[in-house]
Amino acid sequence: MKLLGSGKFGNVYLAREKHINCDIALKVMNKAIIQRMGAERLVSREINIHSFLNHPNILKLYGFFHDDDNIYMILEYANQGDLYNKLNEMPLK
Repeated sequence: MKLLGSGKFGNVYLAREKHINCDIALKVMNKAIIQRMGAERLVSREINIHSFLNHPNILKLYGFFHDDDNIYMILEYANQGDLYNKLNEMPLK
């Protein structure tokens, strides 16, 4: 898995879904960090809201799961990069 980026709660990796052989983004969030920051409701809300979103400009959430240490979100892979970097590349007018 290749590291695509990192955030407050963990990292996002490029992964491959074996059954349909396509690239996905795997967001791995550390439960201990989430609890230390008191952000359990925030993460729960993110997953809940994202599961209902269906728009061509928003990455799809294919599913999520967790183990003792982490929460995993299986997301559509944006092979053109992220919006933050794209906006920073644009010239100022």
